Amino acid sequence: MKRFLAILLSLVSLWGCNHNEMNEVLLDRDEISITWKGAPQVTYNEDTCQLAYNDSNLEYRVYNDRLAFWFVIRCNEKPVTTGQEVRAYVSWTGERSTKAYNNLLFRVEKTDENGKVWLWNADNRIGIIIKDII
Repeated sequence: MKRFLAILLSLVSLWGCNHNEMNEVLLDRDEISITWKGAPQVTYNEDTCQLAYNDSNLEYRVYNDRLAFWFVIRCNEKPVTTGQEVRAYVSWTGERSTKAYNNLLFRVEKTDENGKVWLWNADNRIGIIIKDII
């Protein structure tokens, strides 16, 4: 019984840490961006970046004008509702290399009236804010 309680307390503590991190690196942010393990990777700047969306494959793209920094997320369904879970391919330019993950489960944590969607993958600690531009 003691072992069960210790495991349960550990899981609750771990969930609390992940939840706090999600708030700090995702929900408290407002700019279109991708974060990984708590660190911003690519952030949209309307003066130097472009937004793109492909409706046929549900792909959202953010890239700077020189194509030096970018991120792409391709979803299996359009993320629109808080609590919705979508599977996605995501890739981006990191500081030293390109990162890519396939078939990740993202949860829609928040949406707003301007078409922004906050997505969180807890396993890899990836937070993405995208905007519906259609």
